[in-house]
Amino acid sequence: MNLWTDFDNHHQPAEHAVGRTRRLSEQEVVSSLRQWLLGDYAASYCRSLAATRIFRRCYWVDALGIATKAHSSLNGTAEESKAPTGKNRKKEVARIVPPVLQPFVSLAQTLAQESKPITLHGLMLEAGSSRRKEGKAAQNGAIAPVALSLIPKVSGIIHGSWLDVASPLLIEIAHSRPSFLLNPFGQTLFRHEDLAPLYQRTVPTEILLLVSHKQVATRLLAAQRSVAHAAALTGLLRTDRWKTLSTKEEEIAEGTEGLLALFVSSIQRSFSLPIQRMQLPVQLRPAVVEMLPYSLLFATKRQDSLVCMNDAFCLYQRRILEQSHRGVLAEEWFLAQQKQRLVEQRVQLYQRTLQLGKAQRIRRWPDLRHKLLLAHFGQYMQREHDAVIQQLLSNGAVRCEWRRGAIEDKEDRVPGNNDTLVWA
Repeated sequence: MNLWTDFDNHHQPAEHAVGRTRRLSEQEVVSSLRQWLLGDYAASYCRSLAATRIFRRCYWVDALGIATKAHSSLNGTAEESKAPTGKNRKKEVARIVPPVLQPFVSLAQTLAQESKPITLHGLMLEAGSSRRKEGKAAQNGAIAPVALSLIPKVSGIIHGSWLDVASPLLIEIAHSRPSFLLNPFGQTLFRHEDLAPLYQRTVPTEILLLVSHKQVATRLLAAQRSVAHAAALTGLLRTDRWKTLSTKEEEIAEGTEGLLALFVSSIQRSFSLPIQRMQLPVQLRPAVVEMLPYSLLFATKRQDSLVCMNDAFCLYQRRILEQSHRGVLAEEWFLAQQKQRLVEQRVQLYQRTLQLGKAQRIRRWPDLRHKLLLAHFGQYMQREHDAVIQQLLSNGAVRCEWRRGAIEDKEDRVPGNNDTLVWA
């Protein structure tokens, strides 16, 4: 599902860059990231929320900024898309809604029409994440009316940056389930206090932080040379261990990795589930795939969200690899090799599942599957894990005491929380 076709005609998503030899611009990376997250993660996660019948709406807050050419009007919102009816509805929506909002509107319409509907509100911050306006802070925590007026009631564009509108925005969506896409190392380095309100929310919150390795290296170099920059970096990480990292030209990559590890550790203190760091592959030219010099950090307190991201990341990696072989001279050979690798990986998953299950005598399949997913995040989809336990049951390597009693189609069932595994 291509949700971001109209985002910017001048910046095509990286996964369609057949024959590309130059490096991707930041805007191309952001465009490709948005397309992937909305199509593979947000859509799946919203459906997971809808299935619980508890949540009726969710928010997607994109604070990566808007390119000048990405939208023709900053005044439109998705609310305008309710007016058109009939067979010309899609054309009218495309005409009225700013191009930058069309992916949200398209996905929201799809989710609203499903058997278990949910309302998706997409909010995009025009000025991105890291641009803090100068001025006096609100007294006693009071929020200025003008700030509250910036926040649309439906999908729309917010005329400001995350650092300017975070407080009123979090108040506005206090009882909803939001996902935040931010850049903490951008134009203005975040403080820990800028992220803490997200970590401390009682309502489940999904946090996605896009980090440029180049920006991290720049921050590290600046901190080594300036007291003010050093204090800012220590404030974000809540440690000064970054001072031990090397900034020599030949070792700056290791220094960047070390700083990223410290940043992940600072986030991890607020979450029981491990923070996932993903580096996305991109096709540079036919049969050539490399990793982007960016990391996407994902923090959640919900296992269902973690599963959705695992599946989305797995799909993305496989899709990039498959697309890189399209049109090449030995395309069929490459595809056959990829299929063979998948077969071999699933055999390895079978063996790992059997070994871990027998060694730890884990009696609930959801618990065992969770351990395997964390150990191999983004390598296997949940349905592949479930296929393995079904195969183990079929082969007699493990049996299941079904809580609900005898059912004829046991072979097609996946053990749940109330079913007990008994290892041979």
